[in-house]
Amino acid sequence: MKKYILLLLVLYFFKLNAQQIKGKSTQQRFTATEKYFSFNPLALAELQVAIGAGFGNRFSERSEYFTELSYIAKHPFYDMQEKSLHGFRFLAQYRYHFLQRWRPLINLGNFTKASRERNARHNPFIGVEFRLKPHSFTGNQTFIKASPADTLNNFLYSANAVSIGGAIITGSTFNISRNEKWKLEFIIGIGAKNKIVKFKNVPESYFSYRILPKDGPVIPLIFEEAGSPYIPCTLRLRYVID
Repeated sequence: MKKYILLLLVLYFFKLNAQQIKGKSTQQRFTATEKYFSFNPLALAELQVAIGAGFGNRFSERSEYFTELSYIAKHPFYDMQEKSLHGFRFLAQYRYHFLQRWRPLINLGNFTKASRERNARHNPFIGVEFRLKPHSFTGNQTFIKASPADTLNNFLYSANAVSIGGAIITGSTFNISRNEKWKLEFIIGIGAKNKIVKFKNVPESYFSYRILPKDGPVIPLIFEEAGSPYIPCTLRLRYVID
């Protein structure tokens, strides 16, 4: 009788140890670190076309950083007021991942396990974003001088501008290949940005002038300094390299 009891105890501890090992391997599958390159195809359709690439590194179970550098220019297919435009756009993000582990408080069976693993595969995250965009542009605009009264009509100006912004973001990723190398990344957020403009060839004491609409919001033009809301919404294609 004692032999049978001892045998049952050995089998029980062996099964318990096997379940723990299986749980650890499943957990590691969804919390692995990774490095990747990314590309934003929607940036090619923006009013100021952006061509560039990003790099991300998830260096721990929860933390990840992402950077992106793009060249911006006047879109060839849009009718814009500017005669020329060129510059760069730099993005830097910190992302915090959640729902990465399967830790049910109550064991509800395979349904709970499947839902937890599905959340882990999508890698939902929240984070913060910093944006910097130095650019130069030229165009025609009316400038006036108060004293003595003078007007420069249809004046060809040249200017440098720097736009600085920040936002709180949230997003998720989705596998689109069996080997999990190719993924889609969706991000949306809310924040604010401020633009500083310096004219290079406009005479001193002259300032830009335009007739404002009586109704509706006033949208700042490219040559006007202004602070405004910033709502990042991006869909990126990601390729995992490590």
